[in-house]
Amino acid sequence: MIRAKTLSLRVRGPIEVELYVRREDCKVMQVMGDRHSVIEQIMPKLGFTDHLIKADVDPVLKGELRERGVRVMNLGDRKIWARAPSCSACRFLTGSDAMVLSAWPLSKDEIVYRLLVPSMAYLKELLSELNRLNMKPRVLRSTEPRANTENGLTPRQLQALMLAYKKGFFNVERKSTLTDLANAMGIKPPSAEELLRRALQKVVGDYLRGLEKGDKQVEKRVNPNLLG
Repeated sequence: MIRAKTLSLRVRGPIEVELYVRREDCKVMQVMGDRHSVIEQIMPKLGFTDHLIKADVDPVLKGELRERGVRVMNLGDRKIWARAPSCSACRFLTGSDAMVLSAWPLSKDEIVYRLLVPSMAYLKELLSELNRLNMKPRVLRSTEPRANTENGLTPRQLQALMLAYKKGFFNVERKSTLTDLANAMGIKPPSAEELLRRALQKVVGDYLRGLEKGDKQVEKRVNPNLLG
């Protein structure tokens, strides 16, 4: 596991990457084989991974999935939901400080993850560890994430926010302290606190303004004469 204290997060803010890795222990893909194209969505979580499969999966395949410890549920419209213990790649990435935004299979043993990583320095550490685990990682694409708030988060604010989220700072039973976040970012606790406050102000403000816009749209549907 990558240790936060080894990272240099001063280099730059978060980056979004598409990361190819190879692993051979996905229970769902071992059963589905080359039918990887029918897996519509992969959602890694801590300890397990959900797979949305769009296909007519016969009872034999469902039985094989269940024998491997995979929970299967019919969703209708030729879709099934399969929850399996995480493969080594999903398990490693969900336990890191990277955020898994989405994932899709290329073959039985190959998968691409779309990640948000705290910094370029962290990405290098991540690749080094994945190489050590013999997962043959390769960055297919990288870009700076686009701010989705009206005011726009700065790179450092986004970095502080995602690290606080990943490290459990916002949990009811807090798993990290402000000092832990500050150490990870290479700054002092008061600076980390200010970054978080400013980031939260923008995110919460953007959310509340979205509610206001929604209310105005409802008013217009009820009374078209209201211009808002």
